[in-house]
Amino acid sequence: MHIDGKPVRSCVTPVSAVTGKVTTIEGLSKDGTHPVQKAWVKLQVPQCGYCQSGMIMAAAALLKEVKNPSDAQINDAMSNICRCGTYARVREAIHLVAKSA
Repeated sequence: MHIDGKPVRSCVTPVSAVTGKVTTIEGLSKDGTHPVQKAWVKLQVPQCGYCQSGMIMAAAALLKEVKNPSDAQINDAMSNICRCGTYARVREAIHLVAKSA
């Protein structure tokens, strides 16, 4: 999720610690048309899907801050663990969105 536009791990953040505007993956777009969501679908990024909400939210926050991130910036921002190992597709999707912007 994002709190005031910054990515935060909802799995370890107690509700009592949340102040500010909260945006979940459903808040990125009502119909799945956020550029990151579209790139995820186009490149078939997820396998199991377990980590994808967090990955998409982290990618959206990164691209809001850095319009054309380097691989190193992507690696730093994408600290979510993907048990399927789709990191190369995650990176490719982020670059795709950056090029399209």
